[in-house]
Amino acid sequence: MNKFNVITISEGAAGMRSQIEGLASLISEDYKNFDLKIKSFFKHLPIELIPSSSLIYTNLSSLKIETNTILISCGKKSVKASIYLKKKYKKFIFNIHIQNPKVNHNLFDLIICPEHDNLDSENCISTLLAIHNIKFIKNARNNKIINFIIGGPNKYFNFNNQTQKKILNEIKFLSKNFHVNVIPSRRTPNSLIGKLSKINMKNIYITYDLFNPKEYGKLLSQGHLQIVTWDSISMISEAISSEAGTFLFRFEEELCPKRYYQFFDKITEHNFAKFYDQNIKPYEISLSEYNEALKTKILNKIQSNLRLNSENA
Repeated sequence: MNKFNVITISEGAAGMRSQIEGLASLISEDYKNFDLKIKSFFKHLPIELIPSSSLIYTNLSSLKIETNTILISCGKKSVKASIYLKKKYKKFIFNIHIQNPKVNHNLFDLIICPEHDNLDSENCISTLLAIHNIKFIKNARNNKIINFIIGGPNKYFNFNNQTQKKILNEIKFLSKNFHVNVIPSRRTPNSLIGKLSKINMKNIYITYDLFNPKEYGKLLSQGHLQIVTWDSISMISEAISSEAGTFLFRFEEELCPKRYYQFFDKITEHNFAKFYDQNIKPYEISLSEYNEALKTKILNKIQSNLRLNSENA
């Protein structure tokens, strides 16, 4: 592959950073992150009302591009920054956006989006699993350890008291035979974390280091099994990527949207995950073919760009 400069742009949120760094590492071993600072007036506007201008950001004008560059963006506020930079540095930039940008798709050279978004565009590559930057440790798995990964309320799920009680009961049940690492997310209700912290059982460990992808990768690497609440496709994808058996924890089933079920159908069909019950048994998977195929698709799209290749000729 030709040598390209790789720059990621986002608002710097951990979820966005995970996706753009995960994609950047597929393309190059070396990349730079640029955190956008958007002016307060524009922060809550819908994407169609935000202009493609450096004036809506406080720091975008400091980003200079003088060589062939793969520009990777993620998040609503980075969409117009990518379009602006593409116009300004047209001959140098191949711009990639992760997720549906909700604007004219032709303003991007490539869009990476989940299959369940059903985005039909020639410049789109759909992925079954969400891209992430989690690094795993080889040969760290411990058959006495289970990870229980907990999401939180979103526009689909409430995480009501009944759900919280259901989660607590299952963690207590599992702790009778396993060391259970409870891994909450930023969305996990404080009430649930408080209830977990009051459980006086030696086999339950709660991690509070929610902003450390290295520690998260270490925990996932050690897990003999991964149990994940089914409200987060990103968390499920990260658990599956550890290649340990991953089990989806169902709750509030009447609220679960159709596109989630489409995702669940695909990952269970590929045996990447199963639904949780108390009789779960360990299993392992390999994602080497999946990862290599995705990497090849992305690199082929970049390499086929005649404009960038001609600059290197």
